[in-house]
Amino acid sequence: MKLHSFRQNLGLLFSITTLSLLISSPIVAQQGARISGRVVDELGSHVSNISVVVLPHGEMGGPPQIGFLPLQQTWTDAEGRFSLTNIGQESVTLIVGDRDNEMEVLSIEIGKLSLYPIRHPHFGKIRFSLEPGTEIGNVVITVKLETKPQIRARVVFADGTSLANASIYRILQYKNLDGSRSGSSSGAADTDADGYFVEDLDEEDDLGFYVLGVEYDGLVAKSVPFMLYEGQPQVHLLLTLNGNLSPLTQRMPDPIEMGAALAKFLNPQAVWVVNPANRHAYKQIDTHGITDAIAQATGENAYLVAINDASEADWIQKIFGRKQFWIGLNDVAEEGRWMWDSGEPVTYTNWDRYSVEGGNTKMKDYVIVAFSGQWQAVEARNPRTRRITKAILEKAATPVKIPAADN
Repeated sequence: MKLHSFRQNLGLLFSITTLSLLISSPIVAQQGARISGRVVDELGSHVSNISVVVLPHGEMGGPPQIGFLPLQQTWTDAEGRFSLTNIGQESVTLIVGDRDNEMEVLSIEIGKLSLYPIRHPHFGKIRFSLEPGTEIGNVVITVKLETKPQIRARVVFADGTSLANASIYRILQYKNLDGSRSGSSSGAADTDADGYFVEDLDEEDDLGFYVLGVEYDGLVAKSVPFMLYEGQPQVHLLLTLNGNLSPLTQRMPDPIEMGAALAKFLNPQAVWVVNPANRHAYKQIDTHGITDAIAQATGENAYLVAINDASEADWIQKIFGRKQFWIGLNDVAEEGRWMWDSGEPVTYTNWDRYSVEGGNTKMKDYVIVAFSGQWQAVEARNPRTRRITKAILEKAATPVKIPAADN
């Protein structure tokens, strides 16, 4: 043990060693010591199948032990009880729980002494000394069981028949509420005889939405977006594939093809979104740079977005999320004279501090919206701008024609 760790635990070691003299009894016929007790939850109910380990360290205060010292391990029984006997070392560490136990130790009670976590949230082990031949009984370890949320999903064909005992490919996508964080996980899964499969979920720090998609033999399905709430143990989903399987078309699954098909299904092509304030349509595109973005805008009979006021900027961020993207402001024609691609006059700007104080140069002819929501002048050929892979297009929305009522 390092010196600072020993000092932190010195009072604890003294208390437990002193307590062992008061509550433990010598076992003359037994060479080693004994520790026994039970594990309970916050309500006092017994908890079974919890690992309890005694790891030896040799004599307290003596020279370090050379070589391997065998640990002793047991699991709590149906009544939450455990017992470790014939402990031959004076200095030991008691470890509660392991990687298979999703739990947090709240307290360890030994007689009248109660130990609680102060600095470390996962208080799962203590080190103390034992005199040979002594017994410490009625140890009460209180734990908080941490239930890991799960998805329990059933996959069926379009006619309602279960996809039974099949290997599928699945993708789970996550995005927080403001769109600033996202992620995904993917891989194979197997359904049971009723078409169900279960997947553990890692709870994200930010509240957000999840979407689960599956692929089987060219057929795909996805869930509606769903959220996880604190303490929610399981999410039940029904995934209906977009067709029925013909025995003549069955083939060996190709993971690469399955993944590509499912990713395309979960991330369809971008669509135009109409801003009710000005009746203009907006669309987010993927791009390889500003030149490609301008070319795509021209092909769509549109232009790179012109942001004319703060309310329009806020609406764009709410719709498309907080990210970096190209906009239509540039000073290509005349250095320092900024113009919109659309030809609209520049009535509003939102430069960041660096751009206002001279960040613009002869090489920085184009503008992006940064993660902060503020604008930055950038150089089109700078390698850093390759990371900017999004752009927002804008065009006047086509009015919806309502047919005249028949007379």
